Amino acid sequence: MSTATGTAPALSDRTLTRLLRVSVVVLVLGLVAFGVFYYLDQHVAGPPSLVDQQITSAEAAVRKAPNDLDARLQLAAVYQADKRNADALTQYDEILSADGTNRLALLGRGYVYLQQGSLDKARADYAAITGAVASGEFAGADPQLQEAYYYLGVIDVREKKPQEALTQLDAALKIEDTDSDALYQVGLAQLQLNQPKLAVEAFTKALTFVPTGWCDPYTQMAAAYTTLGGPQEASYATAMATFCKGHTAQAKTALQGLTDGPAGVDAMLGLALIAQTEGSTADAVGWYKKVLTVDHSNVQAMSALSELGVGPKAATSGTAATSAKSSSTSTQGHQ
Repeated sequence: MSTATGTAPALSDRTLTRLLRVSVVVLVLGLVAFGVFYYLDQHVAGPPSLVDQQITSAEAAVRKAPNDLDARLQLAAVYQADKRNADALTQYDEILSADGTNRLALLGRGYVYLQQGSLDKARADYAAITGAVASGEFAGADPQLQEAYYYLGVIDVREKKPQEALTQLDAALKIEDTDSDALYQVGLAQLQLNQPKLAVEAFTKALTFVPTGWCDPYTQMAAAYTTLGGPQEASYATAMATFCKGHTAQAKTALQGLTDGPAGVDAMLGLALIAQTEGSTADAVGWYKKVLTVDHSNVQAMSALSELGVGPKAATSGTAATSAKSSSTSTQGHQ
């Protein structure tokens, strides 16, 4: 869980995870291309020549050495960053005509196809990776293989093939079990299978790793709780989605109205998170301590307090223990 500090706005947890996902391909190609992705992702106002300079440099490198596949990968990456997908596809095709097993080109082209909605073509590129290296010596720690499994899962979810999606996503999570995007897709697949409780568990775990800047899991969680017949839990998730969309005051009011009900622990954790993102450490500590008076073993609160340099004190009163027992039943998937 991140804490905002200083006067400049911090990157959200979601933005950071997106950058890390992009880096699986781009960092291999070079930090220059990664800089372009970062620049575009953040929509930072700056000199309009930045991307053009990188493209010009990459094009010159290809003209100088047209058979250099790494140079073409660089050029494809910057084209892709600049949303010149047709030009990127041309470079990926050139690379794959020379080396049909080039995994970086397969990942890059598969992603362009996915963006274009050409799911069958994207699936073929990703499957070429999983089929070739799924049982290799280092398959269990292979980030490119993990990406291929992840995107195959995404395609299956889009095509409403939830069981197939879960198989692919499980393979991705065996390589990287903290992949919040994969966990979110698991939640979507579970919703398609009419398993809202399992969906809530997946969305909750995804948000454990990416607590800020990501609205979709909260929105889907609210739908799942509604299906489960948990109106206050659904209200909690809706309030967190409201906060994610920038309506902080409205979210706080909604969460404060839930602190004494079955979604109380989650509501207080939400209020603590909001306080942290606002840089209000004292308020955050106060809410985390309130969580521990209700649920004295709440891992999220204890971890956050430790991160904030505060030693959590477990609740000892009989009333607190009784409340913890009843609350943990309804919030079991969030702890």
